[in-house]
Amino acid sequence: MEIIVNSINQTYGENEQTNQVIVALSGNSTSGNGDYLSSSVNVTAKDLPQGKTFDDVLDSEIETLARKKLADYAAGAMNIRVSSINRVFNQSGETVNAVVSMVGTASDGSGDYINYRKTITSADLPEGKTFAEMSAGALKALAKVQLVNDTKVVA
Repeated sequence: MEIIVNSINQTYGENEQTNQVIVALSGNSTSGNGDYLSSSVNVTAKDLPQGKTFDDVLDSEIETLARKKLADYAAGAMNIRVSSINRVFNQSGETVNAVVSMVGTASDGSGDYINYRKTITSADLPEGKTFAEMSAGALKALAKVQLVNDTKVVA
């Protein structure tokens, strides 16, 4: 999944100092299965390199900081929970995939969030496993690994 920046919203106070920078990120699967990621991440002054202000950094630097924060959230810095698992069956009654939806909201009051939908196919299952052998817990774990992989920052 390719994750793109939809917007960088920088707001200023009366002193013309940056109050807040909110970066909206999203991604959609190219396979047409409906998988997506939607996220909003606040970049704060403490996220900036030492000695820099928001007046000194480029949009590309803000994007890099937001992507790192998103990856950190996905890796465990944000409590992300599974909101639903929808198993899809073929006409023979066999599970062909499981759609896992996940949501997370930062606990620091920033308003940062992640919404994620991932389709788990038989190719995603551990070798030798079938959907009949996969519990809800195992499907949740697979989806969380996929979220980490989809948000990983490439060096």
